[in-house]
Amino acid sequence: MVDTFNEVIEGSERLSGLADVDEVVKDLSRLLKKLVKSRWIAVYFFDRERRDFAPARSYGLPSRFVPVFREMPLVPDKIPLLKGMLRKKQHLLLSDPGASDLLPPKLRKLLRNLTLLAVPMVARNQVIGAVFVARTRELPPFSPDEVAVIRDMVSHAALIVSHIQIFDESLDMALDLAGRIDVILTLDEINKAISSSLSRDKILGTAMEHVERITRCEFVAILQVEGNELAVMASHAGELPVPDALRTGARLPRGRCAAWNAYRNRRSTSVVYMEKAESLAAVDRALYSLGIRSVLAIPLVVRDEVKGVLLLGDTEAGKFARGETFTIEKIASQMAVALENARLYEDMRSLFINTVASLANAIDAKSPWTKGHSERVMHIAARIAKEMGLSELEVERVRLGGLLHDIGKIGVIEAVLEKPAVLSDDEFPPLRAHPEKGVAILSPIAQLNDILPAILHHHERYDGGGYPTGLKEEEIPLAARIVAVADSFDAMVSERPYKKGYSISEAIAELRRGAGDQFDPKVVECFARYVERTMGRELYAIFPQAFRKVSGE
Repeated sequence: MVDTFNEVIEGSERLSGLADVDEVVKDLSRLLKKLVKSRWIAVYFFDRERRDFAPARSYGLPSRFVPVFREMPLVPDKIPLLKGMLRKKQHLLLSDPGASDLLPPKLRKLLRNLTLLAVPMVARNQVIGAVFVARTRELPPFSPDEVAVIRDMVSHAALIVSHIQIFDESLDMALDLAGRIDVILTLDEINKAISSSLSRDKILGTAMEHVERITRCEFVAILQVEGNELAVMASHAGELPVPDALRTGARLPRGRCAAWNAYRNRRSTSVVYMEKAESLAAVDRALYSLGIRSVLAIPLVVRDEVKGVLLLGDTEAGKFARGETFTIEKIASQMAVALENARLYEDMRSLFINTVASLANAIDAKSPWTKGHSERVMHIAARIAKEMGLSELEVERVRLGGLLHDIGKIGVIEAVLEKPAVLSDDEFPPLRAHPEKGVAILSPIAQLNDILPAILHHHERYDGGGYPTGLKEEEIPLAARIVAVADSFDAMVSERPYKKGYSISEAIAELRRGAGDQFDPKVVECFARYVERTMGRELYAIFPQAFRKVSGE
């Protein structure tokens, strides 16, 4: 008896050191086989949601028993033995299971040559499972001492399993909570990114990045309704090549694909298990060829109108059948509103820019020699600003400053603007006043207040010898210094009645000669590096005549 007691103590200590339910069951089986000569054990854990016992975890079970114990559901309401165990939390010894009404016929027939002890696993006064311990009929039934040992070992195992389950549940809850927090933070990040920018590209980039991170799917595309087609605004497939049919700029004609189904039905559409490629629509077939096996399409709805579709794909079949679409739909809803706001902003901005460009063109049109000058200066100034790494907002200010820098010439008589010679001393003062006149014309427009410094000071010189206020070096607003270089470059490469236009390389050399005196050296060098880096390709469409001078045409 002392030896048995010591073995129980040692076995209990060994069980206490385990952290896996299967290992607990396996070790309990080995202990009982040694202590009470059990033939095998089967352990069922109670599922409180389904109100039944989960498939058995068994050790030493004969192969013919396995299908029954692993597949046969044990529902307490249908098995009196289990119903009584749950209610009374007491063990039950069946010396002749084959004749017991407490078991269903199938189990009676299977267990007729055994002695069976059923012991509830109780923890925190709740039945968490049931242990069935079997012994062959060749041995006597379990004695009271053996039953006591089995009950003690099962009770100890129940406590350990309960702790493991609590830990696992806590871990699952922590992971679930972390996931929910991540979703909340992600939605907040998207909100911040969206609210801080009305740039469609930035909104698309932010949304794509977070959707990929949350869903961990292999393919993401954002589609926009354009007439009778869905146009691909952006798409990404991780390390996989994006099919031509879904590259940015591609168009999806109307059809029965997942994207169009989501558009027509105005609700999320999933293809959980993609069929053979031959039976799919062309677009879905392209995804299938990429290795995609499940697809989710979510309509982007704004003010009860579908504006586009968020299309996701994954190489795992059944990926989107797990009720994980809620978060993605929330992101899609944000995207839809943000993209619509960006579109409205772009429309208003386009209208504004076109109106402003019309004013600038009206000035340029006063002389055939200056036609298109303001737009060219705008393009060059914006390129310099980007090359200098300025922010999106600063680039936009420089762009508008370049477009409107000569708006004040509307008050200069045409005879001065069209004179085919260098201006005289008497004619020059009215022309020098055009920066101040430009500011006076535009100052009532609140949206243009930020660009007025570029207009007022674009004729200042870096050495302080310019006009209208004689600012020098860093005192001159950066936007004005950039516009000054762009304005002079255009003047150099353009034909005038009194001079021939320079080639690109000649104009760059002239700008460098004036750096430190007339121009900001940093702006000049930045522009020169841009021209050298791009080999002037982007300037060819603006100044083809300057390239012809080089080629000798």
